[in-house]
This record gives sequence, structure tokens and C-alpha cells, in this order.
Amino acid sequence: MPLDTPLASALDGYARNDLGGDAAWHEAFFAFLRDPELERRVGQEFFTARYLYKIFEGLRLADQWAIRAQVQLQVQQYASIYEACLHHLLFSELGATEVVRRLLVQPRFLEYPAPQGIRDALAEHGHAQEPPVVAFPASRKIVPQADTRVRFEHKADAAVALGIIEQDLADELKGFYAARNLIHIHAELAKGQSWEWKLEYAGSAYWRLQALKDQVEEWRVRTDSA
Repeated sequence: MPLDTPLASALDGYARNDLGGDAAWHEAFFAFLRDPELERRVGQEFFTARYLYKIFEGLRLADQWAIRAQVQLQVQQYASIYEACLHHLLFSELGATEVVRRLLVQPRFLEYPAPQGIRDALAEHGHAQEPPVVAFPASRKIVPQADTRVRFEHKADAAVALGIIEQDLADELKGFYAARNLIHIHAELAKGQSWEWKLEYAGSAYWRLQALKDQVEEWRVRTDSA
């Protein structure tokens, strides 16, 4: 059942009072994208991420499940924002560049018939490897790839190559996106003791958004004046 109105209002007020701006302010933060609809959408995601953070902060829950949930939500939201920004800059604004065009093709190897002697030789070669591999005759073909299938790390590398962001920031963004994939429980368990959800990591995901904004704006100045 819903919280009592005074309690709900107090909780909502607590979350909003320390955000430094309303939803419109968070949307305007992304003016560097120069796309009003995208600015609105990622701005809302930004506002939501910060609002939920304040709710958790106000509850002061020390349980491990609560800390994990808080960090996971933050990392997932900020990683999605980062991807939306880079995706737009690359494919909506710089789609004609060779760097971006290379992202949209992918080599594939197609098996083709060959004389049995060649197949036997390849099979013998494969079995001689350690560990054994399957070897077969194939042709290499370059095929188109949808922009939605381009991996995030490749987008980040392309953004560096085009001078949009710096390598250090790109490496950090890749880390956040990799952590985002740990929302899959089996992926998290596979990390074992090498991974621990910490509030500081969520804080880094938040602060790097300002770095992204600053670097994109600097890139805009350079390209606009060129």
C-alpha cells in the first residue's frame, strides 16, 4: 500500500532538494548533443539515476543487498547514458567518416567445398595443435553490420580516434559498461571474489559524466573553428 502522504512528500522532497536542479536542468546538461529529443531522454535518465541515489542515501541501508542494488542501478543507468551519447555522436553526426564506416562492416569466414586431400591436410594440422582446433577451407567476406550491433568498446575506441574523448576516459567508460553486464547474475558469480559492488564505483560513474561533457564540448569548439 502507498506511504502516508506526509511521509511520501518528505521522502520525495529529500530526494529532490539536493539535486541542484529539476528534470529540465538535467535535460539541458546534454545540450552538447545538439539533439533535443535525445537530450530529453538521457536527461530524464540522468535525473532518475540521481533521484534514486538520493532515496537510497536517505534510507541509510547498510545491508549488502541494498548496497549492491544501489550500485548496480547507478552503473546500469550511467552506462546506458554513455552509450547513447557516443552512439549519437558517431552514427548520427560522423557516420560519413572512415573510422565510423569501418564499424559498420564485419569480416566473416564462409566454408566452401575443397578436395578431400586438402580437407584431410587441414584436419591433420588442426589436430596437431594444442589444444586441437577445427580447421577448414573458407573464404573471407566483408558484410554490413547494423550500428546497434557494434560493441561499446569499439564505439569508445572510435570516439578516441576521432578526437571526441581522451583515451583515459574511454578506458573508464569501457569499465562501467563491462560492469553493467554483471547485472546478469551468472556473470557476476563468475567474477567470484575479484568483484565487489562499492558505492565509490557508482560515484565514479556519475562524476565521469561531467568529464564526458567537457571533452565533447572541447571537441565541438575545435571542429566548429576548423
